[in-house]
Amino acid sequence: MRKIYPVLCLSFFVFFFSDLQAQCNNGRYYDKIFAQSTSTVTFGNAMQFDSSYVDLKMDIYQPTGDNFAHRPLLLFAFPGSFTAGTRLSPDIIQLCDNFSKRGYVCASIDYRLGFEGGSDCDTNQFKALMRGVQDMKAAVRYFYKDAQTTNTFRIDTNQIFIGGSSAGAFIALNYAYGKEDTLSRSEPDWARPALDSLGGPEGNSGNLGYASKVKGVIDLCGGIADTVWIMPGDPILVGVHGTADATVSCYFDSVYASTHPESLLFGGGDIKNRLGQMNLPHSLYLFQGADHVPYILPIPFLPPASAYMDSTVWIVRDFLYQNVVCDSALISGVDDVVNEIPVSVFPNPSDEVINIFSHYDNDLTADVFSVEGKLLARKFVVAKSSQSILKQELGAGIYLVRISDLRNSLSKVERIVFY
Repeated sequence: MRKIYPVLCLSFFVFFFSDLQAQCNNGRYYDKIFAQSTSTVTFGNAMQFDSSYVDLKMDIYQPTGDNFAHRPLLLFAFPGSFTAGTRLSPDIIQLCDNFSKRGYVCASIDYRLGFEGGSDCDTNQFKALMRGVQDMKAAVRYFYKDAQTTNTFRIDTNQIFIGGSSAGAFIALNYAYGKEDTLSRSEPDWARPALDSLGGPEGNSGNLGYASKVKGVIDLCGGIADTVWIMPGDPILVGVHGTADATVSCYFDSVYASTHPESLLFGGGDIKNRLGQMNLPHSLYLFQGADHVPYILPIPFLPPASAYMDSTVWIVRDFLYQNVVCDSALISGVDDVVNEIPVSVFPNPSDEVINIFSHYDNDLTADVFSVEGKLLARKFVVAKSSQSILKQELGAGIYLVRISDLRNSLSKVERIVFY
């Protein structure tokens, strides 16, 4: 059994514990031990390039019979050059099927497609990309909202991974690493007005007011406009890219880019190099001699595509297995969940304050523990009111909060993060 050890990531703490991993020694997150169920929800409504509005839906794949209170989420976007495609794309279905059966909650999302006037000029391509980013953020915010309200999907918001294939990978990369104030070359004069016209990076696709922070990226043959965006403390990454990719170059090609402005992009090879320089946890495998998205073309379920898909799944599986933790409610030294108390803990993660809001009729206590099980603070939460936990009281890091009624007959454990 592989062990996971504490890691200190420059600007914030991310802890991975061997005792947590031992709780998953039944094969969870590594082997396909679950059956699967699916459902479809609407997570937003947004204006398309032609000024019409469209509902945005996602298919959610869950492991059946899973009783964990806090589960990691893998959220995927489909390929299609921002002009075509569907959340039922065969490669995305394959990924959601593989990982939901391993214990993850997976989601395949809609995002808006198309260019104004049918023109694929630089401005319109950029705007199509940013609509996708906005829509993926709305989908992530949907799960933050759910976690803080009905908790239908029991997502651990500290363990959300976004990703996709080709165009979907572009969306995830720009979501996770895009920075408006950090560029290695001059910003195109059309970029800022185009972004402002869409409402900025967050947009208004849905679930505004909730967090959109993610832990990691699953990059399948994507590219990014500037690798200098990738900084210490940014999301971790796993992915694949073909070295002979003729659609999204694995490495920046300055000669080609000089006559094809839309190819001013950095692919998987460049991203891998940058991640190594930043000492960010990553695993980006380069398929030698492979073209674009080799795991889905020409036929998803027959060689050679099926072999590439198998390899892609194993690469992603192994990295995630080393970088997710099991349910915090099962951590040794902190009581297991007895009967869930109706409380919301938000925003989580936070860089300043986290609030505990009680929907319960009786007063509660909230005990804050270190990950080693040491009691650090005790808070009292009056019935139907809120209580705050401040970063300045604890410092940056991961903590466990056990919320109980005064008789300890009901309890709930939440993992909180201060950056």
